[in-house]
Amino acid sequence: MKSIALLTSLIIIIMISGFKCNNSPDSTFCGIKDPVKNIEWVKERVENFDKIVISKWTYNDVEYLAIDPCSGCPDSMLEIFDCEGNRFCTIGGITGRNTCPEDFLEKSEKILLIKKGD
Repeated sequence: MKSIALLTSLIIIIMISGFKCNNSPDSTFCGIKDPVKNIEWVKERVENFDKIVISKWTYNDVEYLAIDPCSGCPDSMLEIFDCEGNRFCTIGGITGRNTCPEDFLEKSEKILLIKKGD
């Protein structure tokens, strides 16, 4: 159990270390301005979670939204979604599993869109 928490923490640190920050209303995701307010499924998630981090990741010139619905929780799972809201892959969770492409974490450009809670 201790190793799972350590692995999850390590993954989160790696992910955060590559972030740029742009949580302005001018930010876009898949051509939609201010996606946190203008994409309904994203807006609902922000409203329904007390601690949430949403970032835009660009991998191989394709944009994805990374949503951590319980930022800082030891068993938190990062969900990665495509432009249509389909789950592309996940990272973390209680098992520390990563279903993303092998080079996804290191090759993605990450831009923080919103951090709610601590």
